[in-house]
Amino acid sequence: MKQIKIKFCMASIACLSLIVLSISQVFAVQNDPVGKVIAIRGNVFAVSPDLASRKLFLKAPVFLHDTVKAKQGRIQLMFKDNTLITLGRNTEMKITKYAWKPGDTDSAMETQIREGSFRIMGGAITRIAPANFKTNTPSGTIGIRGSIYAGLVKGSLLSVIFQGGKGIYVKNDAGMVNISRPGFGTRVKSSTQPPEKPSKISQQELIELENTLASTPEEESTPEPEGSENTEPSPSEPTSTENEETGSLAETTEPAEPTDGQAASSADPLAADPVPVAPQTIDNLSDISSIVQDVVLESAQIDQTSIITPTDTQQKIISMLLDLGFSGSESTIVPSSGIWVYTGKMINTIPDETQEDIKFIINWDNKRIIGIDPVSTDPDHINSGFGFGTINSTGSITNIKVLGSDNHHEYEPVMALTGYETYGNFYGSGQEGLGLAMEGYDYNIQNQTDNEFWSNIVAATVDNKTANPYSGTQTWKGFFVGIAEDMAAPNTNRRIFYNTSPDDYTLAINKDNGTFSGSISGSDFNDANNLITGLTIGGGSSDSAYITDKTIAACLSGSDVITIDASSGGLKTYGNFMVTSGKDPLSDYTTWGYWEVAFSEPGTGKDYHIHVPGAKWICGQQTPSTVIGSLIATSFSGTYTGGARGVMFDSASQMTEMTNGSTDLTIEFYAGASEPVSGNISFDEITLPVTSTTGDVTTSGFNATISSAISSSVNGTYYGPGAEAVGGNFSAKMADGKHYHGIFAGDR
Repeated sequence: MKQIKIKFCMASIACLSLIVLSISQVFAVQNDPVGKVIAIRGNVFAVSPDLASRKLFLKAPVFLHDTVKAKQGRIQLMFKDNTLITLGRNTEMKITKYAWKPGDTDSAMETQIREGSFRIMGGAITRIAPANFKTNTPSGTIGIRGSIYAGLVKGSLLSVIFQGGKGIYVKNDAGMVNISRPGFGTRVKSSTQPPEKPSKISQQELIELENTLASTPEEESTPEPEGSENTEPSPSEPTSTENEETGSLAETTEPAEPTDGQAASSADPLAADPVPVAPQTIDNLSDISSIVQDVVLESAQIDQTSIITPTDTQQKIISMLLDLGFSGSESTIVPSSGIWVYTGKMINTIPDETQEDIKFIINWDNKRIIGIDPVSTDPDHINSGFGFGTINSTGSITNIKVLGSDNHHEYEPVMALTGYETYGNFYGSGQEGLGLAMEGYDYNIQNQTDNEFWSNIVAATVDNKTANPYSGTQTWKGFFVGIAEDMAAPNTNRRIFYNTSPDDYTLAINKDNGTFSGSISGSDFNDANNLITGLTIGGGSSDSAYITDKTIAACLSGSDVITIDASSGGLKTYGNFMVTSGKDPLSDYTTWGYWEVAFSEPGTGKDYHIHVPGAKWICGQQTPSTVIGSLIATSFSGTYTGGARGVMFDSASQMTEMTNGSTDLTIEFYAGASEPVSGNISFDEITLPVTSTTGDVTTSGFNATISSAISSSVNGTYYGPGAEAVGGNFSAKMADGKHYHGIFAGDR
C-alpha cells in the first residue's frame, strides 16, 4: 500500500527519526553506523575501542564496539533493525556485536550492560534470529524472543522484568529461568548463583526502577570519560546538533532540565510523569501494570492499572487513533454480522517517513478484511496495492497478504508489493478503531533478486456500517484484456491477450467462507498462436478474499500457462494478482478490476509484464440461458447504457488510460435481425462504433466488431436474472496504427 503500502508495519513509537534500511546493506563493521540517537537529555558520551570519546546528540550515529556512558544523562537509541534501547542515568553499555540484513538468519545483536538501568525492545533480529539476540551483564545473560524487558545492574546484582511479547530467559553458568508472564521478574545475585524463580513483587520497587530510566539528571558537572581528554563542551555551552529540517549543523543550547517535582514536557521522548517515591535499595521487581512509555500518554488515554503491557507499536497506533479523534483499549470480541468500512492513515516508516490515506472493508459474517488506498484524483495513480486477511474470534487481524505493484511510469522499475502483518487488532467496546502493523519486501518485477524492505503502521476508524446481503455460492463468468509488454522495450512487440467466450474467465465464489477460485484462458489479438491457458485464480483464504460483490482480491499462479510460438512457460514468483477497482462500477450487475502477471517469455527469455492500466477484467453472475432463449423467442429488444475503461497506444507510444468511457448498445434478441448489436463505446479520445451481423446473438452471449477498424473484436454476455445488464471486452486496431483495448458494461 504504498498505495497500500497497501504498502499494507512494525515500528517503535519513538521512531521519529528512523534509519533508512536497504536490502543491499552488508553486515556492520566498526566504521559503519549500526544505530543512532533518537532522544537524549543531559550529557551522554560514546567511547570507541581506541578510547576516543565524543559527546552524543540527537541523530548522532553509534558504531559497533562503542561504549555508551549515560553518567549524567539519559538516552534512547534506535538500531537498524528497529531495536530500541533506553538507558537511564549512571548506565554504561557496550555494543559488542551487531550484524543485520533483512531476512538473513545470521543477523545478530549482543550488548553488554556493565552497570545501570535499561529497557530493550527487540526489533526484526528477534523475529528472524531470536537465538542471536542477547544482553550480557556481569551476573548473567538475558535472551529475548521478540519481547520487551527492563532491568537494573547494581554491582553484582542483576534484576530483570519481562514487560511483554513472547518471553525472555535469564541464565548463567549456575542455572537458567524462562519468563513468559508480563510483570514477572527475576534476580541474579552473582555469576556463581542461579537466577531466582520468577515472581511478582511490590509496585513501589517497580516505580523506582522506572524512575531510574526516566528521572531528571542532577545538575552537576560531567566527569571526564576514562582514557580521553575532556575536549567536549560544557552543558551550558552551545553544541552542534543536526538540524531536523535541513539536515545541517546548527548551534543550539541544551534545554534546562525540569526541577524536582516538575513534570517534563510530554513532547520529550524520555520524559515521564514524576512519582514521589523515596529512594530505596531494589531487592526485587514488582508486577508491571503498565510500561512507563518513552512517549507518555495522558493517564486517561492509557489505564495505568491495566494488566495489558502495550508494545511501542501498539502505543503508536493508539497515538494515531487519538489523532483521528478516537480513544479506547483493545477489543476482545467481534461483531457477528455486517459490512463495515474503516478509513484512516498509514505511516510508511521504512524506507521513508510518509503518510497516506487508507481504507478497509470488513465482512463480519465471513470475518474477511481487505485494505486498499482510497481512489486518487491522479489518473496515473491506480489502486494497484492492497492487502487481505482474516479476523479471528478475539478480534486479532491475522494472515494478511500484501500484493500489488507500484511505479507504473516509464523509465522507473516496477515493484511487486509483498508483505504480512506483525500486529493487528480492533479498539473500543464497539470495534470503532482498527490498528495494524505490517512489513515486507518490494521486488523489482523484472529482476526479482532486487528487493527493498518496508514497514508501515496503520490506524483507522469506522466510517460506514451496512447490513450484509451477501451469502451462498455463485459462479461468475466474464471477460478480460491483458497487454503484455517487454520490460526492456515496452513500446515494441506487445502481446494483447483477451478472451472471446465468457467460459474462459470463471470464478467460483463462496460468500460465506469469503473465498473464491477460478481460471483465465485466452489468446493474443495479434497472433492467435500465443496463448494464456489455465491461469489459476485464488483458492483458499490465503490466496483469495471475498468481502462483497464489488470487493474481491486474489493471487494468480500457474506453470506452463504462457505459450509463445509453441514454447510454454510459467509465471515469475512475484507480481501476480487480481483485485477489484475502487472506482465507479460500470453497471449494477457486474464487477470490474485490474490484474497483473510477470513472466519470462517462453523461447526468447525476455521479461514480460501484463499490468495496469492495460490489464482489466469484468465479470458477474450470468443470466440463465433459458431466460435468454425466452427473450430470443419473443423478439425482445434492449438498450444498455453504462461505463467503459480502456487504453490506447501505437508502436511508438507509451500505453495511456483513456478518459470518460461510456457504453450505449442496443441488443436485438431475435432471429433474423439485420443488426443484432449496434451502438457506441465512447471515450474523450475516440468513439468506437459497434456493429454485428445476423446470427451473432446466442443464449451464451454476443460478438460484434468496430466498424471503422482494420481489425477488431467485441465480445459480451448478459448479467442479472433477467438480462438486466451486459458486459464484455473490446479490441481495435485502426488505420493510423493506434490500438484501443478495454472493457465495457451497461444496464438496461
